[in-house]
Amino acid sequence: MPKDLFRHALAQDTPLLMSWVSSGIPFVVEQMGEAGYDAVLIDQQHGFGTQSDLVNCLIAARAAQLPSIVRPLTANAGLIGAALDAGAQGVLCPLVETQADVEACVRAVNYPPKGMRSWGPYRGKLVVEGDYKERVKDWTMAAVQIETSSAMDNLDDILLVEGLDMVLVGPNDLALALTGDRDISANEVVEACDLILRKAREHSIFAAIFANDIDYAKPLYEAGWDVITVGTDMGLMASAAAGIVETLKG
Repeated sequence: MPKDLFRHALAQDTPLLMSWVSSGIPFVVEQMGEAGYDAVLIDQQHGFGTQSDLVNCLIAARAAQLPSIVRPLTANAGLIGAALDAGAQGVLCPLVETQADVEACVRAVNYPPKGMRSWGPYRGKLVVEGDYKERVKDWTMAAVQIETSSAMDNLDDILLVEGLDMVLVGPNDLALALTGDRDISANEVVEACDLILRKAREHSIFAAIFANDIDYAKPLYEAGWDVITVGTDMGLMASAAAGIVETLKG
C-alpha cells in the first residue's frame, strides 16, 4: 500500500498547497511536483482534458509523488468511478446542495456494501498493493464542493454524512450565489467561508479552499485551512505572461 501522502501531510498541522491543473497536460502535473506542491487536483469540470488525458495526468502525478484528486464534469457516479478506476486517490464532487447529493457522492466512491461503485480499477489497482477493494477503504478521499446558497443552508446536514472526508470552498461561485457578484471579499462570502471552516473542524472534516491570488491566500494560510489552492495552471501562466509583457512594454 502506498503511503497516504495526503492524510500524512495533513497530520503535520501545516496547510497543504494543492495545485489546480485544468490544462490536462501531464508535464504540467510533473512541473507542479517539481515546484514543491503537496498535491494536485485535475479539473475535468472546467478543464480541457479527455479521459485519456486524465489517465496520463494521473501517471504523471504518481511519478511526481503528488496525491491526486479529480474534479469530474458532474457528480455522476459513472464519472466518479472512472476517475478512481484511472488511479485517482479521490474525487471532488461539484455543485452538491443537499445531504442526499453528498450521500450519493460517497456511495459512488465506495464499493458495496457501503457504496455502489462498480468493479474495474484497471489502473487504480496498480497504485496499491494487495487486495485493492480492501486496501482503498481508508485511502480513497471523498470530497465535495460548497459553492451554492443551498449548500450553505444545508451545511450542517452535509457535514454529517458518514464517509465524507473533505469539503472545498469555491469563493467565486459562492460569491455569485450569495451576492449576485464575484466580489469574494464581500462580508457575506467571508462570513460563509469562516463558518465552513469552523463547522468542518467541529466534524473533523478536512477544509479546503480556492484562492484567486496570493494576497487572498495568505490570511487563509494563517487561519489554518487544511488545503489551499492558489489559481489554476492556465491562470498562473496567463498572469506570468501578462506580467512580463507589462514589465517590458508597459
